[in-house]
Amino acid sequence: MPARYLVAVVGRRDYGCASELVCEVPDDFRPHPGQFVHVACGGDGRILRRPFSVFDRGEGTASILVREAGEGSSWLKRRGPGDRLDILGPLGRGFDLCAEGGRLLVAGGAGIAPLRFLAKRLLEEGETCLVAWGMGEAAEYGVLPDVLKKEADVRLACLDGSGGHAGSAVDLAMQLDRESAGQVYACGPREMLLSLAARMEEVDREGLARLQVSVEERMACGVGVCRGCAVPVAEPPGAYRAACSDGPVFRGDELDWMRMAALT
Repeated sequence: MPARYLVAVVGRRDYGCASELVCEVPDDFRPHPGQFVHVACGGDGRILRRPFSVFDRGEGTASILVREAGEGSSWLKRRGPGDRLDILGPLGRGFDLCAEGGRLLVAGGAGIAPLRFLAKRLLEEGETCLVAWGMGEAAEYGVLPDVLKKEADVRLACLDGSGGHAGSAVDLAMQLDRESAGQVYACGPREMLLSLAARMEEVDREGLARLQVSVEERMACGVGVCRGCAVPVAEPPGAYRAACSDGPVFRGDELDWMRMAALT
């Protein structure tokens, strides 16, 4: 069974459409970049927990980035210091940091959450990385882009052209990939991951082998029992794997992208 914690919220930072909740955690809470926590989001008949990637792990604290998407995340986004959260975790398979070459991180919207944690861990280990972060408009995440630019080399891509690269995160990533030419880590909407996988496969035959993606799926149980978050894999043909327990991180060549496209 996964570890369960009742943690106190000790800080809150609001960034435009998203908020960071900072919680006090015990020493044995040791998430790996790409792992997530399953959070109980209040009463009113909400039985199922909601998954949130670990955004940061500090001295005695850990945080999640919450963007309102439904009743559960709306309840969670209103929490602040003095509240307590019931969480399970850390859960799932995270990113493989043992890779050669440069490191390019590609985020779409709130997909920045696990990649921020990953970037901090890479930098702590003396690695360098580039971060391509795509969003609708520059003001969408308030001051968060400026905060993250102080931590890592973050390049923005805005669909409306209001900041950074005018276009998608994938377009920007393919330009930056020429600089990094190594492992590519990504998290974002399925459409973004599909586009990135297709573009990388066009670049070279090994493109998918050097891609790692964190898939955003609805996770009910969080431990691979209900199979509600199953995603299609390449081997064995026709098989599925649970995103919550076998993932949420998969190598690009592990997934069956044709069947992934059919899920959209």
